[in-house]
Amino acid sequence: MLKHLAVGAVVFGVLLLLALTYLTARYVDQKEIHRAEMEMEHMRGTRDSTLAFVAAKDSMQSILTTQVRTLLSDAEVLRRQVADLERERQQQQLSVRKLNKKEDLQARLRQTYPEMAQSAWGVTEVFNEKENVSVEYLLIPLWFSETFIIEHQNAQSYRNQRDKLQHVDSLQQSVSVLKDSVLALEREKTQAYKHGYDDAYAKYESLNEKYIELLKKPPSVNLGFPGWGTILGTAAVGVAVGSQLK
Repeated sequence: MLKHLAVGAVVFGVLLLLALTYLTARYVDQKEIHRAEMEMEHMRGTRDSTLAFVAAKDSMQSILTTQVRTLLSDAEVLRRQVADLERERQQQQLSVRKLNKKEDLQARLRQTYPEMAQSAWGVTEVFNEKENVSVEYLLIPLWFSETFIIEHQNAQSYRNQRDKLQHVDSLQQSVSVLKDSVLALEREKTQAYKHGYDDAYAKYESLNEKYIELLKKPPSVNLGFPGWGTILGTAAVGVAVGSQLK
């Protein structure tokens, strides 16, 4: 009788331990499932935020690129206008050189310096005994010569400024080309990161789904439950005790 009671106690103990082990394992599994699902949701939220951020940056970059193209186009128009002004200046200079009549030269002088028309000025001949030739000279008030001096100084300064600005423009064009190269490399790098991120996320999502599915549907026989060795040990002890009570 005692033998049967001992064996029954052992069997009851084994079943109880199995039940407790199973329930504990299921509880742990549920916590792990919840953790994995929450982690997946967090990853999806991070991915969506990243995609939205990248889309906003792409949109802004597109707007800035359009603005840059517009400015570059405007700059090119201004360069053409500068080239036209230089050609016009050369043509006007040549037209002055081609003047042959005294009257035409005087008229051009009045046109160039209209303030001279209101002052006493004129033309006179001076005989050069050494060369035995008469040369016409312009008669103007002495202090009016300030105008010619200032004009010459301004012209020299403007030429220097023009040369410097042309050099600056050349440097800016070079910088613009380098910036375009940098932006192109940056876009390529961004695309490479994006492809790598998308691939890694897809693999993670697939693996996480399989992991959650495995947690939800564990194998029917799982010798890896915690406490399995304890259960077998308990059963062995019970059998041994029962055999001693014969």
